[in-house]
Amino acid sequence: MNTATLTQSKSLIGTAVPADTFVLLETPHPWDKPALLSPGIPESVRQVIRPWLAAGVRVHLIAHEQTPNQKRRRILLFRRSARPHQGQFGQLLGGYKAWEIQVDSPANMAPALDGFLKGEPVGQPAHSGQRHLMVCTHASHNECCGIYGYPFYQDAIAAIQTLNLTQQVQPWQISHIGGHRFAPTLIDFPQGRYYGNLNQESLLCLLQQQGDIELLLATYRGWSLLPKPLQILERELLRQYQWEWFQGKASGQILKQNQGHVWAELWFESSQSSLRRYTAELKNNTLLSYQLESEKRAGFTPLTHRKTR
Repeated sequence: MNTATLTQSKSLIGTAVPADTFVLLETPHPWDKPALLSPGIPESVRQVIRPWLAAGVRVHLIAHEQTPNQKRRRILLFRRSARPHQGQFGQLLGGYKAWEIQVDSPANMAPALDGFLKGEPVGQPAHSGQRHLMVCTHASHNECCGIYGYPFYQDAIAAIQTLNLTQQVQPWQISHIGGHRFAPTLIDFPQGRYYGNLNQESLLCLLQQQGDIELLLATYRGWSLLPKPLQILERELLRQYQWEWFQGKASGQILKQNQGHVWAELWFESSQSSLRRYTAELKNNTLLSYQLESEKRAGFTPLTHRKTR
């Protein structure tokens, strides 16, 4: 029995990696384990990246069908525009702010990347509205991503072409993103949402942002802009709001935690919904209850139970 089959009955939610910044370096295969030791990465890039890795920046290699035949390289960067502060819900977000840097050769990646990470005005905002589907195909890290990920990447290319979405969605291969036991798995940027155990039906839902939401929820790993406990709450609210959720903006934080118990809040607003605040109680990564609070009440209030199952 393969790994993908073993995990079909298990919930994937809460397995997205929370991160404020993602750095994606266009690099042709082969990719080593770890990816940054791959022959296509200059030592100068490793030197620039090393301190940022220690600070929690997520760095991945990416490639598409044209990457091996071109000297120019792209660097895609996705960064949270603001962080919430304790006692406040912070800035509502629909995804990451995106930038794209193009350089003439791999040797020019390090100075461009160093400038961006230091806050210098390099690169340009990425094309507004364009999505990047990052399918993990890193077989040298785990064979599941080669066996299941690469064929799915090719399926994604075909589906995007069939749906005439080539201007709106760019499919990529990406190095290890975690959760290879859920292969095929991907990140949908600039939203920053993780998915796994994907198939043709869930792929079409994901691409078109319509259809039976349960097909997508079965593959949903979580939103990397939220801590893992809040990823669990977000899935329940996604089920409630359906596709409207993807058109809105949200923010959340953990209010209190004690011996496996977590109390959290999540704010949501869309063109169809006024600003709303939800509070929730979780224990050992299980959502016990949640409720809608008044948007004017900024402090923590005890939950009354609203069971999620």
